[in-house]
Amino acid sequence: MTSADDHDRDDEPRGGLVRRVLSPGPRPEERLEELLTQRRRELDEHAARLHESIAELERREELLRDSRASVERMLRLGTSDLEAREAELSGFLRDLTEREARLSEAEADVARRRQDLGAVELKRAALERRERAVEAREEQIAERQSELDTRTASTPHTSAEPELVELAFVPGDRYRLVEIDPTALTFGFVFEVEDAEFVVSRIARSPLPGDARRCAYLVRGTRGESAPGGSS
Repeated sequence: MTSADDHDRDDEPRGGLVRRVLSPGPRPEERLEELLTQRRRELDEHAARLHESIAELERREELLRDSRASVERMLRLGTSDLEAREAELSGFLRDLTEREARLSEAEADVARRRQDLGAVELKRAALERRERAVEAREEQIAERQSELDTRTASTPHTSAEPELVELAFVPGDRYRLVEIDPTALTFGFVFEVEDAEFVVSRIARSPLPGDARRCAYLVRGTRGESAPGGSS
């Protein structure tokens, strides 16, 4: 009994091997189905990879659009800022041009004023020279008048016929030539001019060039006789 069982166990592997050798392979339909399944799996994997690539490309395209929008926005901002700077520079240039024009006008005005000041200084110098010349002439006239008064006082005079006088040479701080109402005067008459009494020292022709009127040369004093209606 035991040996029979051992014999059966020895025959079993051999039968399985024979069955495997003699059993036919997979059918063509099954083989085709397996190939199609495998191909479909590969195609699905490839499609998945394609979808991932497309999604990545879309994501990159979106990033590219965002970047492009940012660049365009920055360009617009830069252009606006550049235009604003250009407008500001144009304003500065206009202000600078106006200031230069005002400065040129001011310089021209200063130059004109300097010329005018130089002309005024020249005129003032000329007036000062003329004033000094007039003062010198007045001093000379005063000295001559003083000499004449001295000679007149030391020389006896006799009354002469009165002469019609229209001018008076009046002494003072400065000698003045004063027009008076026509008055008959002679040497020694007391004659009042501007509330002051003077004595006629002599009567002669007017000192003015081309003036034929008679002039009474006066000295301070109250001697002699008063002129009829004597006043300036």
